[in-house]
Amino acid sequence: MMVKKRPVLIVGGGLAGLACSMTLHRAGVPFLLFDREEFVGGRVRTDEYKGYRLDRGVQILLTAYPEARCFLNYEELDLRSCYPGSRVWFENRFHQVADPFRKPKDGLNSLFNPIGMLRDKLRVGFLRLGLLSTRSMPDELPTFQALKQLGFSSSMMDRFWKPFMRGVFLENGLSTSVRKFEETFRLFAQGQTALPRLGIGEIPQQMARSLPPNCLRLSHRVGKVGNHFVESADGQRWEGRAVVLATESDVADQLLGMESEKPKSWNSVDCLYFSLPSGDLPIAKPILHLDGSGIGPVNNLTFLSTLSSCAPQGRALASASVIGQSHRDLHSLTEEARRQLTHWFGKKVESWDMLKAYRIERAVPACPSPLHPKSVIRGVHRCGDFFGLPSIDSALRSGRETAERILAKAVRS
Repeated sequence: MMVKKRPVLIVGGGLAGLACSMTLHRAGVPFLLFDREEFVGGRVRTDEYKGYRLDRGVQILLTAYPEARCFLNYEELDLRSCYPGSRVWFENRFHQVADPFRKPKDGLNSLFNPIGMLRDKLRVGFLRLGLLSTRSMPDELPTFQALKQLGFSSSMMDRFWKPFMRGVFLENGLSTSVRKFEETFRLFAQGQTALPRLGIGEIPQQMARSLPPNCLRLSHRVGKVGNHFVESADGQRWEGRAVVLATESDVADQLLGMESEKPKSWNSVDCLYFSLPSGDLPIAKPILHLDGSGIGPVNNLTFLSTLSSCAPQGRALASASVIGQSHRDLHSLTEEARRQLTHWFGKKVESWDMLKAYRIERAVPACPSPLHPKSVIRGVHRCGDFFGLPSIDSALRSGRETAERILAKAVRS
């Protein structure tokens, strides 16, 4: 068989591997996609559990992601949008903060609440309009320092920026690069914050449905790779024109027989799911709840059943995120979270059913500055969300660019 007729061998069925596969498929190039799991998606997964649909960690889709627009059919995903704002817990009550460009009346009403000073809210508007900018700040500057340099007060930092950006970055110190803040803020402003009706896992499922089923090798654990072959753990071997590792970087290093230069850092999150009667929902609006008080482990909470079809008839689903507490026992953490939520929503919380707790140690790669690992090592291509600024979009872009690099090489040869 001539090399040009051999398939491209892709290891990893997460978003990067799927984007690489779709790009090759659209170009008419054969491929085989391997994944050790029974389902595609990698870290982007939705589990069916006791009649509920639980995302493995609350993830959202920013509809302004440029790569997502190229790979996903938003209409088919039946996206449900979050309210453009949040409710912030401070001084024993919730205060609503709204995007004044989309909800001008609500934005006006929030001007004089205690979530920051009036000048802070004007600065947010200036930032949205481009009259304030972080573009001249160095890549390595932490988001926390960037926001301080923009002139935001301590009250705005503690009551809004910290809980909001912690929920995005999944780290408490806002040590993530200002470039990630810059990108995230821009995309929040340009589009909707949304979730597929059946959960975040519908994204990789939709992508997989666009691929030939006989090109997917699921439940295949790969043990070894080279620049033109993939070998499974049970000794099966496939030859290809090129090999792509669309895995986490340390897994890629292991498959290549390399020692990692240094341990890769990850941001983690504990996601606590509670079930409650739908009639007991404190609010029907699909809005994010933030902790602006700093008291208690819960950083943010969403009643997901106001946003997606994730709960059985008559039930509602609450998802609470806890950040920076992975050293603690999940049971005691859950009980402390329940006490905090009882303070927020009243005695009815005591009867909420604890449905499931996820401890996600590797939720997103840490990003103190934009990441630029080598894309080709020993003739093997690599892609994933650890290229650039980690996100759903960076995973898709990395997969596409890898496929295009392989296609360009084929044309030259």
